[in-house]
Amino acid sequence: MIAYDIIYTVYVKQVYRVGKRRNIMRDIIIAYPVKNVALKLRSLLESEGLHVYCVCAMGSSALSISQDMRDGVIVCAEMLSDMSAGNIAEHLPPNFDVVALSKNGTQSYMGNLIYLPLPVNRDEFISTVSILASSTSAFTRRDNDDAEIISKAKLIIMARMNMTETQAHKYLQNESMKTGKKLVKLAQEIINDFM
Repeated sequence: MIAYDIIYTVYVKQVYRVGKRRNIMRDIIIAYPVKNVALKLRSLLESEGLHVYCVCAMGSSALSISQDMRDGVIVCAEMLSDMSAGNIAEHLPPNFDVVALSKNGTQSYMGNLIYLPLPVNRDEFISTVSILASSTSAFTRRDNDDAEIISKAKLIIMARMNMTETQAHKYLQNESMKTGKKLVKLAQEIINDFM
């Protein structure tokens, strides 16, 4: 498994330095410990018109490759041989998002990390990765003004729908993914509708 990781990493760095490809879609890195699963994920995403930049088996390889890129999306297992998806998300450069396939059976969001439960719903997986890949900057990245707007929207949701802050945040994120709208835009719409 490690041999294919090294080969793909070396090949991708050489190709990327020769000619940086830029278009509207963000490139995708697949980091998955089982080679045939990684290649199936690549095939699935490419069949939907998404560009998979490379496939590797280790989180450290994905991080190394991401250092040479301006932005992107990493699709990975919840746990790789050398690190977790959470570790990958923490150490990525700005403008990267992570979609982690999780065995714990729950969907959750944290910063630039989205967990999708296994077995993954094909349409939800493609939709999630497509939305992230079509964003010109990180879907989950925000500045202080954005955080304030999101906090106000969460307060409205908490009051109107009798939710905790965590539930309100998950609700916002889920609706954002369903509609394809950035979280802050959706939050602003909620504020406008209820104030």
